Amino acid sequence: MPFHFKRAESPAKGVRRVCRERIGAALGCLREGDRPAAVHGVRKEIKKLRAIFRLVRGEIGRDAYRKGAKALHKAADRLAATRDARVMLRAFQKLAGRSAPQRFPEIEKALQKNRHQEARRFRGDHSVVVAGRILKKTGRRVDDLKIKASGWTAIEPGLKLCYRRGRETCQLVSKEPSPEHFHEWRKHVKDLWYYFCLLTLALPAAKRARTDDLELLGELLGDDHDLFLLQQFLAETCADQVKEAEVLSQLIETRQRKLHAAALKLGSRLYAETPAVICRRLGKYWNVWHGEARWK
Repeated sequence: MPFHFKRAESPAKGVRRVCRERIGAALGCLREGDRPAAVHGVRKEIKKLRAIFRLVRGEIGRDAYRKGAKALHKAADRLAATRDARVMLRAFQKLAGRSAPQRFPEIEKALQKNRHQEARRFRGDHSVVVAGRILKKTGRRVDDLKIKASGWTAIEPGLKLCYRRGRETCQLVSKEPSPEHFHEWRKHVKDLWYYFCLLTLALPAAKRARTDDLELLGELLGDDHDLFLLQQFLAETCADQVKEAEVLSQLIETRQRKLHAAALKLGSRLYAETPAVICRRLGKYWNVWHGEARWK
């Protein structure tokens, strides 16, 4: 199911349709049980749903937004620990390479143990059932969503706010590069990428590269956050493995410096324009797309 608006539908119909499709995809992943890939798939769909709610929060009303966002946040939290255990192990293996078992045997053992423990906890606390119940309830709420405005005016405020916050956080990160600031920036970048995906068909072909660049920026920031989680795990769980932890920490810091430099370089280009300028241009593309002209 492509994640984009259709030309022949209003924003209201598009939002409801896309939300129903994402909920259906998430429930499909849940039916696969506690497989790591399935859990990851559910979390991805929930992130898209939360982004859509934020996009139209000014249109659907405070109460509808608050209830929907709170429920989706709860569902995502049920899946977070098992996801984190998996990505920390993958980040470690990617960073340390094939020699990981020889260079960091105790750390790898600790990460594997943590993953198995979280997988058992996940199976035992009925997270799949709880998340499924929340998603089904969200689906019923989606059917009742009312979008007050029509056309571009239903989308522009949420998109402009997301872009502005991402731009401000990009500037903040360049001055104060803390893990918290990078993580906050990542959330705005991911949301903006989702919005560009939704608008894909409205964009001229020559302008769609920005969507790919936003995806890449999100991946750079995601890799950085996974390494941050790994660094935290070392500090909290591997204090006895001083030599291994020191060497791995140095590898993490070196890799993060490279990720930060690449992210800031790409981000400064993607956020060069003001919110007003980029939204005005996107609005023109949207209006042309819904008019008679067709992009070739």
